[in-house]
Amino acid sequence: MKALSKYLNASVKAEGPDEEEKWSQVSKALESGQHLEGALEGVNLPLGLLRKIVASTWKCVNEKDADLYCKLYTDPFAYPLGELLEALFRSNANTIDVITTNYDRVVEYACNSAGLLFQTGFAPGYLQKWENGDKITFRNGHKESRVVKIWKVHGSLDWFQTADERVVGLPVFSLPDSGVSPLIVTPGLNKYEKTSEDPFRTTINGADSALKRAAAFLCIGFGFRDKHIHPKIIERCREKNVPIVVLAQELTEEAKSFLRSKAGNNFLGIEQAGDGSRIFTAEFPEGVTVASPKLWSMNGFNKLVF
Repeated sequence: MKALSKYLNASVKAEGPDEEEKWSQVSKALESGQHLEGALEGVNLPLGLLRKIVASTWKCVNEKDADLYCKLYTDPFAYPLGELLEALFRSNANTIDVITTNYDRVVEYACNSAGLLFQTGFAPGYLQKWENGDKITFRNGHKESRVVKIWKVHGSLDWFQTADERVVGLPVFSLPDSGVSPLIVTPGLNKYEKTSEDPFRTTINGADSALKRAAAFLCIGFGFRDKHIHPKIIERCREKNVPIVVLAQELTEEAKSFLRSKAGNNFLGIEQAGDGSRIFTAEFPEGVTVASPKLWSMNGFNKLVF
């Protein structure tokens, strides 16, 4: 999010007095050190400015996403998330739910790297039709195939809306010149209006159901700042004291507050601490530093648990 904040601050060019006034508020907040969600949260953005922010966000995330995609055929070990998902299916589980607020296709690539089927609510193809959530099923003979259900509650790089307001999936790596607009939801007041429409409404409902029935949580790089997601996690932890692991290079203050006061007593938080790792548990709610490096990363975590 820090990298995205810098990219937006440098690339978004407001036009006209109204856009310039609103973007000046956002820009000053970012320059003062406020995180992107906070900088955009209280500003009612003009439609033209919102479209510029969406397009710049798409381009910023797409650059990194395209680089990662290339590793599918050059580096088979580039997707530790795929290794983790594959290991989770060494059980009687028929589905694994992955909920992401990110727009990238990291989870999809990870599934591909491990040979796992996945479902995002769109039918497969070069022009993907929205199929209303998880209605698509895969079968192997008479048996339903195992599948990773990916709930992209804020949209995806390959989700678009056409000029006649159709929702389509386009697996592209450059932003189409005209005719379609990215379906990604950026932070701000407009966020809640956008998510009342499909495909977001159905996706959020599916994510809510997955959170409500979860037997455990693994949160990777999640800042606990999103009101679509973390209230359901808090509710589940309060009701059932389900195990929860939170990994991040740097845990946000919101994440640490959640672990200390709302996660129950069956939690593990890990972040980077110099050359080692800092561990948060019910016994050590303020954290304790250990020498083991990069336990917060997917590679490090996989080595720890496998």
